[in-house]
Amino acid sequence: MSSNQYDLRVFQPEEVRLFRSSPGDASIRLTVNNDVSWYNVRISRAFPFSDPDAYIGLRDGNDAEIGLIEDTKGLDAESRALLEVELERRYFTPKVQAVTVADEIHGLVTFRVKTDRGDRTIVIRNLRDSAFQLGPNRLMLVDIDGNRYELPDVRSLGPVANNVLAKVI
Repeated sequence: MSSNQYDLRVFQPEEVRLFRSSPGDASIRLTVNNDVSWYNVRISRAFPFSDPDAYIGLRDGNDAEIGLIEDTKGLDAESRALLEVELERRYFTPKVQAVTVADEIHGLVTFRVKTDRGDRTIVIRNLRDSAFQLGPNRLMLVDIDGNRYELPDVRSLGPVANNVLAKVI
């Protein structure tokens, strides 16, 4: 590990151990080289859409950067399982497979959709500010409650969706 507080620490997977202090404990602990430990660690992806399995960021309970794991393939089984659970929880993003209804009334857009996680109703205020282009025909929608939904291919959703989404793509 580096001594300069501004250096980015890149951990090798074999140096890192992620675990919970006790069963049922919500907080995550990080130990590096069986030497230094942090409690209440937050895990995030540096590139959640373009490279979701590499460059995993680690922050402490005070939101200070600890470092990152460039490649997670060499993590021990417990650390890898915990990492996957935390990333799935943090980046829970249902993928929209079909849009059955898309109504716009007074600036609120209501979509009734089928996702890979079941049927949902998505309500969005100000579509232009709540839709983020992830690729040529790929969008992320954020509803009024902050939930995220991925539209992997807007073209495949048909005319109901395309009439409303044409304003943002």
